[in-house]
Amino acid sequence: MENVLQNLNPKLVFEYFEKISQIPRGSGNEKAISDYLKNFGESLSLETIQDDALNIIIRKPATKGYENCPGVILQGHMDMVCEKNKDTEHDFEKDPLKLKVDGDIISAIGTTLGADNGIAVAMGMAVLASNNLAHPQIELLVTSDEEAGMTGAMA
Repeated sequence: MENVLQNLNPKLVFEYFEKISQIPRGSGNEKAISDYLKNFGESLSLETIQDDALNIIIRKPATKGYENCPGVILQGHMDMVCEKNKDTEHDFEKDPLKLKVDGDIISAIGTTLGADNGIAVAMGMAVLASNNLAHPQIELLVTSDEEAGMTGAMA
């Protein structure tokens, strides 16, 4: 990983965004990102579900004192639109994104960034990984194939 975003805050959000940017995740090519998210949830010893549509649900129990509060669902989608400049050599099936920071703008070199919901997924991951937040039960739902047909959400 390049650590292009290492100086940005919130650190954990941008760390996860950079990690998922290294995994090709165009619509129809979500198995690797779905497996990554499944492993992420399991690595935190959280209830983690991966369904046949590759959707992911990760549940984090409430912290002490918040057990009786209504739960919160965070939702995003894992796939991205895959477009590149005509002069760019990039295989969206296997190449990671090449990120860059210019002032306060993050972009990908020669390709789309996948930030419309990549950042939502990264934020959800950061919330689940944090041990410093008092919270009710949290559920992160990450659906597949949003960009090409919403089949993950329909499943």
